[in-house]
Amino acid sequence: MAATTLSAIRSGLASALTTAITDAQCTGYLLASPTAPGFEIEPGETQYDQSMQRGIDEWTLIVRGFVGDASDIGSQKQLDAWLASSGALSVKAAIEASPGTLGGAVFTLRVTQVSGYRKYGTASSNVTYLGAEWTVVAHAPGV
Repeated sequence: MAATTLSAIRSGLASALTTAITDAQCTGYLLASPTAPGFEIEPGETQYDQSMQRGIDEWTLIVRGFVGDASDIGSQKQLDAWLASSGALSVKAAIEASPGTLGGAVFTLRVTQVSGYRKYGTASSNVTYLGAEWTVVAHAPGV
């Protein structure tokens, strides 16, 4: 298996999310002008050389999901479904549906935690969003 790129991991996560949660915009990258509901993916820490010199790298990524903030109860219900540990709209279940693959980009992956509710805004507008952040840890080939 060839070395995995960050782009391949991002693409795999975005694909997993759009397959399961069809009514949300999803990209493997940070969005300058997000449209709710949606997801964006931000790289976190990477630990190289976790096995046999360049055998495995450990990638940590943050999946940020956000919904509109206009309807207080409706937004929370939508986000609650995403926060569930299982179910049709669970972000954790969507990401872990094909354990360790992301189209062959990684050996293993696991959603290790979710932040709970957070408020987000954009620098270019007065729009606010309600959202959460999921931490994903993936083990990918380093060579």
